Amino acid sequence: MALKNQEQIAQSGNANKVIAGDDKSSNVTYVTTRNGKLSTLFEKLKAKFENNDTISQISDELKKYIDRRDTLGLEEKLSNANMNQYYEDFAWCKQEFYKKLVRYQNYEPAQEIFAFILAIVLERYRNLIKPLIRAGSSESIILEKISKEIINPILTLIEEEGCNDIMAINSTDIEGMYHYLTGNCHINWSA
Repeated sequence: MALKNQEQIAQSGNANKVIAGDDKSSNVTYVTTRNGKLSTLFEKLKAKFENNDTISQISDELKKYIDRRDTLGLEEKLSNANMNQYYEDFAWCKQEFYKKLVRYQNYEPAQEIFAFILAIVLERYRNLIKPLIRAGSSESIILEKISKEIINPILTLIEEEGCNDIMAINSTDIEGMYHYLTGNCHINWSA
């Protein structure tokens, strides 16, 4: 039996309709979340955290960022760069990240998340910030670049991947990672 018009079409389900003519409305809802590496790691962390499934050792991947490379700390590096005025703020950010690192360090996915983000911070320092420091750029330009090229893109990545971020990583934590790496001698503030 051939249908002569849309009135003869059977409908079932919730809010279904047959569209006639120029009606371009749609009942379709699209979910646009990416299941990237960070999103997957945050889901693993949530499951491990809820089950209190901890480990007792730090991964080699994270160790390379938390082990000190030399003896100069954040305060001395800022002093060498004539930036003592930033020490209190930077030390506070560093401490805020460190507290989060300690709280989650016994969860393997958290270690992977921290190592992943620390690697991004370090790579962007080497390729974007270090050349500015060597060129003698002003503090304001360097600080702006850290915000625009390191902190904001990482926050955007976490958001775009739709991460279920149980650690609630925020801009203070990411800036703290930068200063944490400075204190552990991966980042320098002077040429």
